[in-house]
Amino acid sequence: MKIAKGLCLVCFAAVSLLPLMAGGQADSAQASGGKTTIFLSQSKIEIDQALRDVTARYSELHPDVEFVIESLSDNYTTSLRTKFAGGEAPDIFMILGGSELDLWQSRLEDLSDQPWVSDMVPLAKEGISTADGMVYGFPVSVEGYGYVYNKRLFAEAGITSVPKTFTELQRAVEKLKQAGIQPLAGTYMDWYQAGMFLVNMGIARQPDPLAFIQGLNDGSETFVGNEIFEEVANFILYDFSQCESPLNTGFNQQTALLYSESIAMTLGGNWLQPSIDSANPDMQVGLIPMPISDDVASNDKLYAGVTGYWVINKESPAKEEAKAFLTWLATSEEGRKAMTDQLLFIPAFTSFEANPDKVGALSSDLSRYASQGKVYGIYNSMYPAGGAEYFGNAVQKLVAGKLDVPGFLEELQTRWDQLKR
Repeated sequence: MKIAKGLCLVCFAAVSLLPLMAGGQADSAQASGGKTTIFLSQSKIEIDQALRDVTARYSELHPDVEFVIESLSDNYTTSLRTKFAGGEAPDIFMILGGSELDLWQSRLEDLSDQPWVSDMVPLAKEGISTADGMVYGFPVSVEGYGYVYNKRLFAEAGITSVPKTFTELQRAVEKLKQAGIQPLAGTYMDWYQAGMFLVNMGIARQPDPLAFIQGLNDGSETFVGNEIFEEVANFILYDFSQCESPLNTGFNQQTALLYSESIAMTLGGNWLQPSIDSANPDMQVGLIPMPISDDVASNDKLYAGVTGYWVINKESPAKEEAKAFLTWLATSEEGRKAMTDQLLFIPAFTSFEANPDKVGALSSDLSRYASQGKVYGIYNSMYPAGGAEYFGNAVQKLVAGKLDVPGFLEELQTRWDQLKR
């Protein structure tokens, strides 16, 4: 679940482009030495190199097709709009589903007849389908988040079990500090993780998240006075208080601190595994809950969902080649292996599963929690369009002391009311 970003992590800008990309869509599908070029733009910066390797292999098998890969994590949606407005639209790009499907549907190729659609898990299909059952996207991966923690540093601090309640988290943080270990790092300089992940915690923990969202839209529910959101706000303030210079920390610095083993915990998900394997393959990591209260049953859980979809520009001259590539990924033995062993995805399909020997510790932990039913959903794709950034800004105001907890909840309510349709 950019999913980073997963899921599309916007906390920093990282663009890697081949020179060929300069021409955009207008040139992307034009013959280049008799080849069709697919311009693929995506927001999961952490899989950039692995995706280049996979598409290179596909080109070996299909010499008439080549790829230009663009991986962005900063203002990805704004960049997409600019490309479409400027006639440089990609052939394949990534959206979150939910409200983003409404935003982009008029630009998208209907993929309902593709052979992999019947294999999509129900949650994946719901996020990218219209009311009349038309399917517009390829689910990239099941992703989940919590605290990514360093097992070696926990052991050095004498922490023998991971915290499952807020009190246990506070005790662990104190042990880490006593051992001279920086307990946490947070990216409060940017709105992305705050708006996408921290605010989602309050929605996901509602007794019926979908009914809560519907209630926000029809006016029968409110953030103001919501006890769960008050707990989440206080958790955010605690997390912020245990970080060093969090308002000056972006995604690059956050991950650098994690990979260099300078911090014990940080918000993150299984999408970080490829980067960890590349930067510090010997680092021992795991994924643990982010407890906001002392009730074990409601706090020993991670957050998981399908956090992104690859979609095809319906005006793309390369859309048939793009469909063939996605079909290869989901239905061929080699394509499936590329998804599980190279891209390290947890497939959102019933036809094949993640490779537990390949996906790494973070995905293994996520799979374990999911198999035990200990996951909350991810609902940020159901925010009103543009909401994540405003909600992230509200979190920044909260931690900066510009809003107290009641004011923070009023800010969320005001923004939701302004943006809802």
